[in-house]
Amino acid sequence: MDCIFCKIAQKQIPAKVAFENERLIAFYDLFPQAPTHILLIPKTHYTTLNDVPTNESALVGELMTTASSLAKELGFA
Repeated sequence: MDCIFCKIAQKQIPAKVAFENERLIAFYDLFPQAPTHILLIPKTHYTTLNDVPTNESALVGELMTTASSLAKELGFA
């Protein structure tokens, strides 16, 4: 697979990591469109939200709660 996000998640491409656990990784954008621009992605490749299987629905919630926590930690909440 030639997905840049998968390569970052698999540590094949270096990134400045803001958060990581077994299912998610958050990293700073190399070309930010805002003073602080962090991308939060699942470590499993999904092309679109429609591709997330229903048995992984908790992943969507984890993305939301992690984004909220990161915003609070960085003073953006």
